Amino acid sequence: MIRHVVIFKAKENAPLELFKEKIENLKSIIPEIIDIKVGIDINFDPASSDFCVITDVKDLKDLEIYAKHPDHLEVIEFIKPYITERKVVDFKV
Repeated sequence: MIRHVVIFKAKENAPLELFKEKIENLKSIIPEIIDIKVGIDINFDPASSDFCVITDVKDLKDLEIYAKHPDHLEVIEFIKPYITERKVVDFKV
């Protein structure tokens, strides 16, 4: 299994709860997603990021399908104007 982790910093006015809803809804649309979770930072550390997305897929082929899926790309376009920083880590579980 591949775990795809993306960590974001966002502008102050970013609708993080809406991001969470839209991203987590992708599980019901994209069959290659085994699991997807969005964590919104609780602001314990001022140096932390604002939210993260953790997605599990079977293999690299499914990760590519997820990455290029039109509904995923639509969500990316929705959140993109609010994002100031993005970091990614992909690893085998």
